[in-house]
Amino acid sequence: MEISRERRERWERLTKNDPFNLWLRPQVTAQDGTLDLEALHAVAGRYGIDRREQYAHLNPGQVRMNLGNMLRKAVPPEHYGAGPPGQPPLVVVTPSGATEPPGDDPPLARASIRELLTLHAEVMEELRRREVVRTSNSPVGDYAELLFSTAFGWALESSSAAGHDATDKDGVRYQIKSRRLTRHNGSRQLSFLRRLPEKKFDYLAAVLFDGRYRVMRAIILPHGGLEARCRYSEHANGWLFRLEDSSWDMTGARDVTEEIRAAAEAI
Repeated sequence: MEISRERRERWERLTKNDPFNLWLRPQVTAQDGTLDLEALHAVAGRYGIDRREQYAHLNPGQVRMNLGNMLRKAVPPEHYGAGPPGQPPLVVVTPSGATEPPGDDPPLARASIRELLTLHAEVMEELRRREVVRTSNSPVGDYAELLFSTAFGWALESSSAAGHDATDKDGVRYQIKSRRLTRHNGSRQLSFLRRLPEKKFDYLAAVLFDGRYRVMRAIILPHGGLEARCRYSEHANGWLFRLEDSSWDMTGARDVTEEIRAAAEAI
């Protein structure tokens, strides 16, 4: 997935030169200025993170993003000033106002995608309490597509007419589904799978969110085992699938919860 100019600029403004990245970057940068994947995995290993096999299919940028976000949570903040072994402590100077967007930007421009979704959830909950709205409809589907495409580099389709939502670099087709579980509705039933027997996609990629859009669990399932676990609705002309915990025991199931959580942290 191509990163937009706005997202790149925001990352450079708020994250690129924060204390964590100033600590990590010299440890994982080769002499020619490129990313040293072996060094990155070695740093991750020092903090109990081993994803060599799991991330073997990802490109270097995706590995850096996922491992970087895992390390950000695993490395104690007091380590940020220690720098790489054998080097003096880093001194971080942040220019005044460097983390602030231009003054004429609206206040919400300062919020991350995750913060905006959390705010959306709280607003919808309050509107429901006041009986202004009767449902908690949300941008959950688009958000799920963004997370999967960010995590794995998939290209999103511009139209659902293709029968799948995304493809990877090898042309493998993915249908992306999601469900947001709230205290009002904890159903794990995904939206309809259309024309399931026609095999319009190769894998189902699905994610469960909690009420505040935090990733609970995520999975990739091969098409072959889906039909036997789906219920056909003649009225809707579609197949219904419930993403219960037992889905993770299906043949060929691949748990991708950590990758999707890392993508949620990164965007």
